[in-house]
Order: sequence, then C-alpha cells, then structure tokens
Amino acid sequence: MKLLIIQTAFLGDVVLTIPLIQAAKKYLKAQISVICIPSTKNILEGHPSIDEIIVFDKKNSEKGFFSLIKFAKKLKEKKFDVALIPHPSFKSGLISYLAAVPERIGFSNSAGRFFFTDKVFFDKKKHQLERYLDLVKHFGVEIGEEKTEIHIDSKDEKFADALLPKDKIIFGINPGSVWATKRWPAEKYAEVSDKIFQEVGGRIVIFGGPDDIEIANSVEKNMKSKAINLSGKTTLKQLAASIRRCRVFITNDSGPMHIAAAMNISVIAIFGPTVKQFGFFPYSKNAAVIEKNVPCRPCSPHGPNKCPKKHFKCMNEITVEDAFNAIKKVL
Repeated sequence: MKLLIIQTAFLGDVVLTIPLIQAAKKYLKAQISVICIPSTKNILEGHPSIDEIIVFDKKNSEKGFFSLIKFAKKLKEKKFDVALIPHPSFKSGLISYLAAVPERIGFSNSAGRFFFTDKVFFDKKKHQLERYLDLVKHFGVEIGEEKTEIHIDSKDEKFADALLPKDKIIFGINPGSVWATKRWPAEKYAEVSDKIFQEVGGRIVIFGGPDDIEIANSVEKNMKSKAINLSGKTTLKQLAASIRRCRVFITNDSGPMHIAAAMNISVIAIFGPTVKQFGFFPYSKNAAVIEKNVPCRPCSPHGPNKCPKKHFKCMNEITVEDAFNAIKKVL
C-alpha cells in the first residue's frame, strides 16, 4: 500500500501526527509519504516509519491555485493508494482529490470533507493525538499505546552537549507561540526564571524558533540572572535534543510544548485563551497545565492575536507564584 499523509499545519500538529505515522507503518505495513511545510520538515527527518517527505511551500514558492494544481499533478504521478488527511483544511482535502488518490480519509468536521471517500468521526472528548490515531483505526486494526518518537541524530546530541552544562539542573523556558495571546508576558517569564535561579539553582535555557527571537531576547534582557538563549539558533531536532536535557520545561501552548511532552520530561504548560478540552494539552503523565477560570475563555480554538476583551486576564492573572509553585511540585 502506498500511503500519503497530509499534515501541512504548524509544528505542534506535526509532532502529534508522528504516532499516526508510526501506527500506519506498524499496522498497515504501508509505504509512507508525508506532506509537510518547510518549517516542520526537520522534525520528521530520519524517522524510520517515513519513506518519503514531500515539502509543500504553501505560503511562499507554491502559494496560489495554479501552484497547488502543479503540486497535485506531481502527487498524481506517484499513484498513491490511500491518503490520510489529519489536517482539517479545505486545501488539504482538495490536494488529495486532485492527486486522484482512490481512498481519501479525513475527519467528519474537516473543511475539506467533501473531497473524502471516507469520513472518521471527530471525537471532541479525545486528545488530538488519539483523534489522529482514529484515522488508522478506520482500517479495523486495534492500536496499543503509541508514543511519539522523535529521532535525534548523534550530531544533534553533540550540539546539545556542547552548549548545555552537564553538572547543573537545566530549566527550559519557552516564551514564544505562533499566536500572540498564547504568550505569557515576557516579564513574568524573566521573573520566574530569576526565582528559579535564586531559590533552586541550576541554569536557565531560553528556547524558541526564528519567530520567537524578539520575545526570547526580552525575557533575557529582563532577567537579573544569566541565561543561555537558544532562540532561533537551533534546528528542530537540535531543539528536541536540548529540551530532552531539561529537568523542567516551562512553556506556553506551542509546538515545543508537544516536543517536551514527547521527551517525557516535566512540563509546566501555561494556558490562556485556549483550554485543555480542545485536546491540545501536553500528552504526558509528567505534565501540568496552569490556567485561570476567566469567564471569556476560550475565545478561539487557537487564540487570537489580540485579546477581544482588551484585558488579557487569562494570562495576566497567572502569577509568577503560580508558575513557581507548579515547578516546585515536580522537583
């Protein structure tokens, strides 16, 4: 079976799709090709369950309808038997249809569901990782526990070893997020970092991607203690290798949060406009979510760029003490 998996969403969604990829390889014995965007390719590279990674640069070089037609034509030439479409966008469904994949399976609430031959019920009570696995269960297979495996190369391990101390407890700080309202204020991250340094010791490492450099620099600037700032300086697999060396990872609702959960380290996740009930909380027994019961939560599935109420209470009411107390519980 030649199987195509279409996941062109952000990093967190791709990390949560990895168990689906693993299960498809294990239970369906398929030859697997995965479509992703350029920024998420590295986290999938080297995974033994993936036979081919196909990059779709939907925001830049392959933007627009004619580029989509051209991309789908190339896929059609590969003659896939089945497409699994965890990404609920109209465009992902359309690509599978234009690629003439005979069997196209996605979720019942997807914007592109009109293009599917089979629809799987989107169970709102489940975590997103488990929902994705339902696409494989559609084939009638029983799936056991499927842990997210991120394959880190030796060169990525060496990168982390060279930068991070081996003789001190490492606390990871991840102040960024794609959506602005998902970001706990930089000043609070700086304050809790100083509190960790003063009362616990160890080293503070600030994480983030290229788009998080500004907020990461703001955290570092507002800190009284010294931090190692890796924001924008790592590949995704170098990021994963470095996160794995943390004792505790303090983070917003973001892609690196899901990487940390997969690394099975202690995760303290700060949730503002979004809620756990959406199914995107850190999928780990070693994770805790800090949130406040503000009446206007949730204000959107992803969190808008600005607070609709203009008070940002969902994040502003989470105190440094809230975060520090959660950290102490896992030490």
